[in-house]
Amino acid sequence: MISAMQDVLVRTREDFDRLPEDGLWEVVEGRAILLPGNDIRHQKVSGALFLEFTEGLRRLGHGFVYTTVNVFVPPPDRRWSEVQNRIPDLAVSKHKPERRFETGDPPDLVIEILATRRGNVERTEKLDDYARAGIGEYWIVNPFDRAVEVYALRESEYALRETVGVGPLRPAAFPGLEIDSQRIWAVLA
Repeated sequence: MISAMQDVLVRTREDFDRLPEDGLWEVVEGRAILLPGNDIRHQKVSGALFLEFTEGLRRLGHGFVYTTVNVFVPPPDRRWSEVQNRIPDLAVSKHKPERRFETGDPPDLVIEILATRRGNVERTEKLDDYARAGIGEYWIVNPFDRAVEVYALRESEYALRETVGVGPLRPAAFPGLEIDSQRIWAVLA
């Protein structure tokens, strides 16, 4: 049994596959990190986004949305580990992965919902990891300020394309799809 407080080293894909299945694990720099559960505010926003994407993609006629799915990214330094993964709150893709998003076959959009106002990891480590994975678009959803930062991948780095408080969100990989931000923020009322 692995304790949440114990450092678990993950060097290979086989090590990753041996992690307990009863938790969400991210591997960063060779260390497995057991993710904590999300609070109610976070779950409400995640649920609203999932429903908006599900309905919008259905109307569009293509695309898939996933919650808390493994997205493997190239590790920044293979001295630590040959695997690194993140678990975004939502991943939106034109294709359906078999089990998870493998390195080299990422989703088109990943979304992280801030659990704290600052969102240090989301704006630093995860920003770098998702860019290194080649994910075309990254949204940071800030339920505290009711704003969504939309980043677009440009030459292997993210550039802030826009910040949306009230108005439609338009994922670049899905022309014609609009996500109504007001419906997302309505769950916080």
